[in-house]
Parts: sequence; C-alpha cells; structure tokens
Amino acid sequence: MRVLVTGAGGFIGASLVKTLQELDMEVLGTTREVLDLLNLGDLERLGGHDIVYLCAAKTRFIDCESDPTAYRINVDAQIALARHFGYAKIVYLSSEAVEKALHTAYGMHKALVEMGLGAVCSPRIARLSKVTAETLQSCCDWLADLPRKPPGVDRWE
Repeated sequence: MRVLVTGAGGFIGASLVKTLQELDMEVLGTTREVLDLLNLGDLERLGGHDIVYLCAAKTRFIDCESDPTAYRINVDAQIALARHFGYAKIVYLSSEAVEKALHTAYGMHKALVEMGLGAVCSPRIARLSKVTAETLQSCCDWLADLPRKPPGVDRWE
C-alpha cells in the first residue's frame, strides 16, 4: 500500500506515519516544506497513492478566526487535494467541532470540507474528539484501520 499523509509534522500526522510504517505500508509524509497548502503547484510530483490522509490544517481556533490564510488552507486546499487524489481512498481528519462548535470558524471550516469532499470523492471522514498524548496511539490505530471501512462519517471518542 502506498500512503500519503499530509501534515506529517503535526501531533497526529507524525504518529500516524509511524503507525502506518509499522504496518509495512509505504508512507510519504508531507510537511509545510514539502507541500505548501497555499500554493499546491504540481501535485504530480507526489506520485500515486492508494490511501491519502488529509491531516494538515490550521487547528487553533484563534488562528481560524484571525489568520486570513486559514480558509484557503483548511477548506480550499483540502478539497483540491481530494479532487487530485480522488482515485485513492481519502481519509479526512475532521472534528467534533462540526457538531459542537459550528459557530466557530474552525468548526465551519471542517463542516465545509466534509460537504465539499462529498462532491469530489467518496471520503472516509474521521470526526475526532480531543486527542491527548495518552490517547494518541489508540487514535492512530483507529485511523490506520479506517480505509477498510466504507465511505462515510466515523466518530472517534
């Protein structure tokens, strides 16, 4: 299995890359230096993948409210990546903020991506609640298994 993980420098992304590698998957993890979500450029250089995990995003609520690039990174780039890699199984890391904090920019961004992905692919949406250092491995194990499930929304609590 060839797997792409965007946001591999982040808390969840870095651990997910390790988990997938331990499962003998060929993993390409991207960081801001490898994949600039404000300028996607030539995505062909990333190659083909069987599974794509969309983990990269601005996740701090205040950044989503005040950073003018947050929408482009959190919404536009995610949908563009799914459109490009739509032949693969797309796993989008969403948030329970879709259900509990839709009044925030962060919650709205996640909800808009969930809707947008449905128009360009058949995503597996992982609605995560708070992930801590103690629950990180459990979350990554769950995420690693998610591509086996049919498209739709799954909740990790």
